[in-house]
Amino acid sequence: MDYNEYNYKQPHSDSRGHTPTRHSWDTSEVTLGTWIVVLLLLAIPFVNFIVLVVLAFGDHNVSLKNFAKASLIFIVLGFFLTILGVGCSF
Repeated sequence: MDYNEYNYKQPHSDSRGHTPTRHSWDTSEVTLGTWIVVLLLLAIPFVNFIVLVVLAFGDHNVSLKNFAKASLIFIVLGFFLTILGVGCSF
């Protein structure tokens, strides 16, 4: 089967006909503005969990992915420790 048989939108090519490759392991520096937006979104209840899941499992910068994964681990750990603490108090 050909790539176009699936009606995929092809990426733009440069003047030589080469298509730029997009890597999921982007290691470029995360800007201050990006961190400010991320931290503002994380301050919103319930939205923060969705933002962390998108950052952790989406095609983003490695630093943002690692930050989101570590934050999700702490959230899940805190949730289970809270449930354990409430359950043991009765």
